Amino acid sequence: MIFLLLESSASLALSAFFVVLLRWLSVPLHLLDLPDHRKIHEGAVPLCGGIAIFLAFSGVSLLTANAMDVGPGFWSATLLVVTLGVVDDRFALPARFRFAAQVLIAVALIAAEGLGQISLGDMLPVAGFGGHAVLLVVSVAFVVGLINAWNMVDGVDGLAGGSAAATLVWILLLVLHAGEDGLVFPVAALLAAVGGFLLFNLRSPWRARASVYLGDAGSTALGAIIAYLILRLSDGAEGLPFPSLLWLVILPVIDTLSLMVRRLLDHRSPMSADRRHLHHLLIDAGLSPAATSYVIVLISFLCGGIGYLGLLFDVPAPVMVVGLLLVAAVHSAFVLAVESATHRRGHRAARPSVKLQV
Repeated sequence: MIFLLLESSASLALSAFFVVLLRWLSVPLHLLDLPDHRKIHEGAVPLCGGIAIFLAFSGVSLLTANAMDVGPGFWSATLLVVTLGVVDDRFALPARFRFAAQVLIAVALIAAEGLGQISLGDMLPVAGFGGHAVLLVVSVAFVVGLINAWNMVDGVDGLAGGSAAATLVWILLLVLHAGEDGLVFPVAALLAAVGGFLLFNLRSPWRARASVYLGDAGSTALGAIIAYLILRLSDGAEGLPFPSLLWLVILPVIDTLSLMVRRLLDHRSPMSADRRHLHHLLIDAGLSPAATSYVIVLISFLCGGIGYLGLLFDVPAPVMVVGLLLVAAVHSAFVLAVESATHRRGHRAARPSVKLQV
C-alpha cells in the first residue's frame, strides 16, 4: 500500500511537472488551441495536457514494471494513439484518415493483448466461430467508439479529464475486487497523472479557466486506455459482465451515439463538428461552464457507482441493460427538450417585429 501511494504521488507530481514544462514548448511546437466560431475561449491555450499525462504515466510505470500485467501491445497502441493525436493537434488530419488509423490500432491492440472475447454474463450465450467473430467486432467498435467519445466529451474545462478520473476510480475498485493485481499499479498511476493535469485544467475558486488542454492526444489516449481496461476486466467466460461495465462509460457513449444519429438525420457527416454535445446543451440551458463540467462528471461518477454495485451484488446482466436503456431514454428526452426550446427561441428572435399604426 505504501509503495502504491508513493507511485501515485510520483505520477501526480510528474504530470504537473510535465504540464509546466510542455506549456513553454507548446508555442514553438505550434501545439496551441486557437479560439474560433466553435471554440469559445480567451487566447491560445497549450494542447500539451495529454502528452504530460502519458509521459508521467509511462515513466512511473517503467519503475513498477515487475508489478504490472500489461504487455508491449498495450504500450505500442497507446503510443500510436498519442502520436496520432499530437499530429492531429498540429495539422488537423482528415476525419476519415483518423478513423481508419484508429480502427487499425484497435485491431492491433486486441490481437496483441489477446482480447476480444467479452463476457455477456447471463445474457444470451455467444458460441462458435460466428459468435466469437461478433464479439471481436464489438470489441474493436468499443475501442474506436470510446476513443472518439472521449474526444467529443473534451469541450469544457475539466470535463474529459474529470470524467476519466471518475471512471478510473471505479475501475481501480473493480480491479481490486476482481483480483487483477497486475492492473492495480497502472490504473492508480494513470488516475494520479490525470489528477496532476486537472490541477491546471479544472475550474475552481483558485482557477478561473483552464491554462492547458488535453488536446486530441490526451482525450483519445484516455478513451483507448479506458476501453482496454474494460475489455481486460470482461475478457473470457470468467470475466466481469460487459453490460455492467458499460455503466462506467455510459454517459460519453450515449452522448456520442445520440450526436451521431442527430447529425445523420440532418444529412451531415457523423464526424462533423457542431455545438450539440450534452455539455453545450447544458450551457444553453443556463449552467455555467464550470457547473456543466461538475454536473456531468458527477452523473458519470454515479453511473459508474451503479455499475460497480451491480457487479458487486451480481445483478443479472439483462437488468443492467434495461437500466442502460433508461439512461439513454432520459438523455434523449433532455436533448430533445433543450434543442426544441433553443430552436423556438431562435425562431422568435428571427421573427421581424411589427409596429402597430395608431
